[in-house]
Parts: sequence; C-alpha cells; structure tokens
Amino acid sequence: MKALAAYIVSGRWQAVLAASISGALTVLVPPFGSMLNYLAAAIVALVTLHVGIMPGLQVMLIAAAVTLLFYQLAGVHAAVALVLVVSLWLPCWISATVLQQSNSLGHSLRAAVLFGVCLLLLVFSFYGNPAAWWMEQLQLIEVTLSEAGLSIPALKDEQLLQGVSALMTGVVIASLVIGVLASLLLARWWQSVLVHPGAFRNEFYELRLGTPYGLVTLGIMLAARLVQGAIGDFGAQLAMIMLVPYLLAGLAVIHSLLYRAGRGIGWLVAVYVLLAIVPQAALLLAAGGLVDTWIDFRRRLARDEGESG
Repeated sequence: MKALAAYIVSGRWQAVLAASISGALTVLVPPFGSMLNYLAAAIVALVTLHVGIMPGLQVMLIAAAVTLLFYQLAGVHAAVALVLVVSLWLPCWISATVLQQSNSLGHSLRAAVLFGVCLLLLVFSFYGNPAAWWMEQLQLIEVTLSEAGLSIPALKDEQLLQGVSALMTGVVIASLVIGVLASLLLARWWQSVLVHPGAFRNEFYELRLGTPYGLVTLGIMLAARLVQGAIGDFGAQLAMIMLVPYLLAGLAVIHSLLYRAGRGIGWLVAVYVLLAIVPQAALLLAAGGLVDTWIDFRRRLARDEGESG
C-alpha cells in the first residue's frame, strides 16, 4: 500500500491514471465495484492532502473526464460516471480540503456530514417525500421475486414496507457518507505512511466531534422521536446522517481503550465481526460515540491510570 501511495503522489498523471483505472473498473468488476470507487475517491483525497487542494481538484476533474469517456466507449450511460463523481469523489475532495486546511479530522467528518444533509434537503426540495417511490421499488422487487418462485415474507408486510420506505433515502445517503469517510480515512492513513508513520493512529484515537455538534445531533434525534408524520420521518433520516461520524468516534474509543489496556488484535477482530453480522451493533457503537462527547471515556481511563500509578 505504501508503494501505491508513493506512486500516486509521484506526479499528476500517475494519480490521474490510478484514479481513472479505478473509476473505469467500477462497472466492469461488479463484485469489487464499490471498493474500487472508494479507492478512486481516496486517490483524489490523498493528492489533495499531500500535494495541494488545486492539484487534487485537477486530478479529480481529469480522471472524471477520462472515466466518462471510457464509459461512453463501453456503452455505459454517462450519468453513471457523473453519479460516481458527484456522490463520492466530490465530497471526498471537499472533506480532504477541510482536513488539509484545518488539520482537524473532526472538522473534515462534519464537512462530509454537511454534504449528506444538503443532499437530503435537495431530494426533499426537488422531489418531495420519496417514500412513495421507494414503496413502489420494494413492491416491484417483491413481484419480481414472486415471478422467480422466491418469497421474502418481510416484503409482503405492507406496514413494514411503509416504515422502511419512509427511511430509505436517509439510509442510502448515510451509507454514502460512510463511503466518503472511509475513502478519506484511507487517504489520511496513506499520507501518514508516507510522511509520519504512526501519526494516523494517534489522530484517530483522539477523534472527538465537539459538544455543539453533539447537542445538535441529540436535538434532532429527540425531535424525530417526538414528532409524527412526514416531518418526523425527515428528522429520523437527518439523524441517521448526523450519527455517521459517531460510528467512527465509537470505533476510535474502542481502539484507544483496547490499546491502552494492552489487548490483542483479536478483540478488534471480534468487534468488526460483530458489526458485520449484527447491524444493531453499529447503532450501539454510534450511541457510544455520541455519549463520549460528554463523558470522554479515554480521558477518564487515562486519569484513572494516573491515579492508580
């Protein structure tokens, strides 16, 4: 990975080549498409962090143009390339720009969340509540599966489908923000490997998002619980997006606590396996990251260790 990072920052055209290949392969190897798209966004972010904001923008635009041309020649609709750029590369470049200027991981995570919030507002502003559209898509999936002789009982529960449809837009955008943050963290780790090995670990372990952001997030969560109807659904989707960086904050707390306690990597593997097989664990982890805003588990542990020492 260090060799790849060194190649990317060795010149503008090397970075363009790496990003273009990753972007082009996104639709050619579907099982790995998402990972390659995240890799392309991370390349843009790395150039932005390591070389500069304008070089990062230039790499993004040139690689996007090359990818768009490739898709046209391959018979893939141009809109696919535009979605790749606008939904992942652009917010990753914006977040990397904030990180490069502020040198604050927390600020860059909030910038990614702001992009997600703006995207949610745009969807509701231009298309209204998309719950009905999602309901149609889920029903279409159920019909398609039935015609194929398959059946998923959950898709036959209309009340459940209505609840899921009301939140799907927020789920999709929150997933998108997670992808942006994953690409940004990969780029930051690459930069650390190139410049100062071990710096990323320390930066990640100390990740906190600040009390004002925590209060806003908590307020939106409470409002979503208290208000019914379309406004309540919108608030719930907004809360999902706002909670995304707290998933990382929760991971930072766990990583830091296990490191301080001298626990082996097996504990971390167990945490990630749990997150992969139990989706509810992600909500608990995000809740822990939010609570850490006021409790600060890491500082308490450090203080307790100092007193016991």
